Amino acid sequence: MLYFMIEYHKNLLDKMMKKIGLNTYQVAWISFIKGIIVTVIIYEFLL
Repeated sequence: MLYFMIEYHKNLLDKMMKKIGLNTYQVAWISFIKGIIVTVIIYEFLL
């Protein structure tokens, strides 16, 4: 079941990347920036 979920996620991500026109490097930067934004929001609300 875990293997199926991992493969499903990989395929879904590949389809979305092709549809939007992003490459792996761009997706990595988007994820990095999203992580920073979420961290700052959590930091501001919890501390």
